[in-house]
Amino acid sequence: MPLRYTPRTMFDILTHPRCAVGIFKSGPPKLANLATATASSLDAQTALLRREMDASFSWDDLARLRDVWPRQLVVKGICTPRDAARCFEIGANAVVVSNHGGRQLDDAAAPISILGGFQGLGHVLIDGGIRRGSDVVKALASGAHGVLVGRSVLYGLAARGETGASEALHILVEEIDRTLALVGCPDASRLSNAFVGHE
Repeated sequence: MPLRYTPRTMFDILTHPRCAVGIFKSGPPKLANLATATASSLDAQTALLRREMDASFSWDDLARLRDVWPRQLVVKGICTPRDAARCFEIGANAVVVSNHGGRQLDDAAAPISILGGFQGLGHVLIDGGIRRGSDVVKALASGAHGVLVGRSVLYGLAARGETGASEALHILVEEIDRTLALVGCPDASRLSNAFVGHE
């Protein structure tokens, strides 16, 4: 990125007629999820993506961010208890145990499978793989203070707009209530490791 019309690229386009027709009609592929008023061209979107994936960001940068940011600071993408502890030492209010849906490294551990090591460190949230209310209950019982949901609500949004998103959240709440009843826990605040079969 951005797409360059080299001889190799042209050969690849011409040997895939359906793709070629699309490119000649609509131009090269676009990064629609990065399109903004100031980043409408593919070059600008690529530059934005490179800035958002800044590999040089360090613990010192996070500490400086904490110093200048007066509000709640939540750090997402934490995969080890050691990194979580470091975030809390710097002053983060919470961390999100997340492998970003496995998009960056598909062999990264599922957040729910490593959540136990984060207990007692601070306010820990989790995302990834939360599809049903029973998933929320498992995460809370495994030590999460809360969960982030995205896909299920986005499916509702895609199907029926704001109403669909609200309905998706309502379904999750019903599933949480039903799961709590089935495991014999009267309130989510009383969940513990005992409800997921390990002390």
